[in-house]
Amino acid sequence: MVKREIFDFANQHKSALIFAAGFATAVVGKKILESKVVKDTATDCVAGVMALKQDAEDRVSEIKEDAEAQLEEDEEEEKKLIEVEDGEEEKPKKSSKKSKKSKK
Repeated sequence: MVKREIFDFANQHKSALIFAAGFATAVVGKKILESKVVKDTATDCVAGVMALKQDAEDRVSEIKEDAEAQLEEDEEEEKKLIEVEDGEEEKPKKSSKKSKKSKK
């Protein structure tokens, strides 16, 4: 019987009970969020995220520097290859004339 009465009361006052439950949840939530344990945990989490961010930025800058250095090296090698190819094109022309003269 008592269960039936409680159920009937709750059924008649749904809005009031929902309001009371929301209010109780807000009060309990505020107490939890103000606790020292939650503050310490949140601080540790934020500090960890900031450390990860800094580490990622450092690694990205290192990768960027390495890529720029590699690009400069590749450009220097390409210039050397072009110079060598230009020099090789002239040498065979001279050697081919010499070879014709030596055959005569």
